Amino acid sequence: MRNVFAKLWADDAGVVTIEYLVLGTFLALALIVGVATLARSINVELNELAQAILSFNQSFAVSGTSTCVANVTGSSGTDPLQGGPASMQTRSTAPTTNIINDFVCD
Repeated sequence: MRNVFAKLWADDAGVVTIEYLVLGTFLALALIVGVATLARSINVELNELAQAILSFNQSFAVSGTSTCVANVTGSSGTDPLQGGPASMQTRSTAPTTNIINDFVCD
């Protein structure tokens, strides 16, 4: 029986396989951690891009004008934001006013 344990202790046939198994396990764990970190970083960057797109102000205002022959009123539009803090939910432009030219009509 002692000879069997001595023979088993001296056997090197499976050592290389076990070394590759341990190395593969370490590489797999490192790959999982790396992919998780990469996914988190991409998610943060996409979130920042979405917030930047949401912060675009697409509101507009066109003031009116008036002459002797015609009168054009102004117009405006507001850009309601989707998401973000409650203090930034809506954005509006100043009310439009008509510009009256100072000249005498016949």
